[in-house]
Amino acid sequence: MKKKNILIVEDEPIIAADLQDRLTELGYQVMANVDSGEGAILKVNNQVPDLILMDIKLAGKLDGIETALLLRKTTNASLVFLTSNSDDAMFRRARQARPQAFLSKPYRGRDLVHAIELAIGRASSEQLPVAFAKEDSVQATQDRLFIKVKERLVRLMFTDILYLEADDYYCKVYTKDKEYLATKTLKKISAQLPAESPFFRCHRSYVVNLNRITEISELYVFLDKHKVPLSRSKRAEILVLVNKM
Repeated sequence: MKKKNILIVEDEPIIAADLQDRLTELGYQVMANVDSGEGAILKVNNQVPDLILMDIKLAGKLDGIETALLLRKTTNASLVFLTSNSDDAMFRRARQARPQAFLSKPYRGRDLVHAIELAIGRASSEQLPVAFAKEDSVQATQDRLFIKVKERLVRLMFTDILYLEADDYYCKVYTKDKEYLATKTLKKISAQLPAESPFFRCHRSYVVNLNRITEISELYVFLDKHKVPLSRSKRAEILVLVNKM
């Protein structure tokens, strides 16, 4: 059977790469990966995909809904919207583009499979990969964090993690050389960390590893070459904690 062609329209590189990897593993053909509505229109003009995965917030002048409405004038390709904003006003706008499904961020593997199969008419539940259904995307133990990357759990020792950054419904985890995207909020990951871990929430959007701090200024914490915002209300507390390390 010929593989279904899917166009990814997503302006966050890490999320776009994750989508492409997941789709490839599920047996689909990724036609292209673009970050703007203008780029999506050019791709569809050259080749119509079986399905378009369209983020609502995009780079460029057009958002995902505007892009989808323009594409609807020339194609009836199946459409799934990706969004972290599900308010009524957005839904009413998006509905005009006649999408087959909505996929809320952060999406789970199970949700991605079901949204695609609903959109292109494939049978769903019997073909759900077990790994998607049973495996948590982030797991913490006493001295390490496991993050799902390409359907494998990558081990990150606490000693190697510099800091964590909130990114809407996701969380970015930084080591000295790499950046990992976790499909779980900073609040939920922080709740999994053991009480005796070296991590401290220095700002509403950042958690830092106290052992990796090299400098502290009035408004920032420095970890090697990385600079992280520091809330004024947290400065006195973090100075005490660092002096105890």
